[in-house]
Amino acid sequence: MADSNIGGRPATSAAVIGCLHVAKQFGHVHALRDATVIVPAGTVVALVGDNGAGKTTLLKILLGINRPDSGSVIINGEPVSLDGVRAAQHRGVDAVHQDLALAPHLSVVDNMFLGHEVVLPGVRGRIGTLSRRTMAEQAESALAELSIQLPSLRVPVRELSGGQRQAVAVARAVMWSRTAVLMDEPTAALGTRQSEIVCELMRTVAARGLGVLVVSHDLPRILKVADRVAVLWRGESVLDAPAAGLTVPTLVSTMVGYREGAA
Repeated sequence: MADSNIGGRPATSAAVIGCLHVAKQFGHVHALRDATVIVPAGTVVALVGDNGAGKTTLLKILLGINRPDSGSVIINGEPVSLDGVRAAQHRGVDAVHQDLALAPHLSVVDNMFLGHEVVLPGVRGRIGTLSRRTMAEQAESALAELSIQLPSLRVPVRELSGGQRQAVAVARAVMWSRTAVLMDEPTAALGTRQSEIVCELMRTVAARGLGVLVVSHDLPRILKVADRVAVLWRGESVLDAPAAGLTVPTLVSTMVGYREGAA
């Protein structure tokens, strides 16, 4: 299956994150056959597709969790080889996972610095004493830059609303990203207002010059927030076009393997 709109996608050299003709097979299952996605700086690209289309596999490849069998991962316009999540993070790529990967019993500050803890200088730092003032100040600044308001940075995240927890996860990813943020179903299980807040965050993140790649089944909402939409169908890229020229019926028909005028 092919689509003429693919020819209008941005050039590979423009990609702060993306992939070119990626394939991935697990045993007899072809999760990806020929996937190409390009995310330029300052752009929100929505990655959509039916269940089993390969969206999650593609995200894992871009994060270094899985390696492609063929094809290339692109970061800042150049092919790269990622041997793990740390390699992707080292290149400025981070993610907001569907389960958020937050520790519910830890505070907002502690969650934002998980794996990036700041220790005090000198002897106390050598024994692992954290510089909590520095961490709190940096976390507060990161949240403020995204216009995220929380009741307190010291409360356990389990006491926050769903939208607030999602905002913390987004802020944490942005705090440690220099290149791109990948989001997996960021509005799943959220109410209308909470979903709108998360979508506003996507635009804010892109406005800072980062690339944003978001996987979502919420087609009406994602069409409003995204600059471009890429569709996967059975592991293949079949559509890449500006969101402004698309409709929900067009996306649905493409996702299920049917286009107007062809059965």
